[in-house]
Amino acid sequence: MKKFRRDYGVYTCPHVFKKERPVKLVIRDPDSDWQFFCGDEQADEAEECHLVHVSHLLEDDKSLEIMAELEPEERAERKDEQTDWEFFELDKQRRERNSPKFD
Repeated sequence: MKKFRRDYGVYTCPHVFKKERPVKLVIRDPDSDWQFFCGDEQADEAEECHLVHVSHLLEDDKSLEIMAELEPEERAERKDEQTDWEFFELDKQRRERNSPKFD
């Protein structure tokens, strides 16, 4: 399984940055930039993003480690912290991929 370098920089919305909301949307852009958002579309688009080391996010949520497997132009979504991640190509419907469960 692929793993993130702990000092790798990713973008996050202010809600995730301030630990007000969990990550519910992860996007890997065509240029390979990573975005970890709370999933509130209005908030994610309206606010300034923060650049953080991915290790800060992984400390709070071990299920994010699987995101290292995303290829450019893919995204993952979940309804809340208790549901499994669903994987998609950007601008396309859900595709099949098993997401491991984390304790």
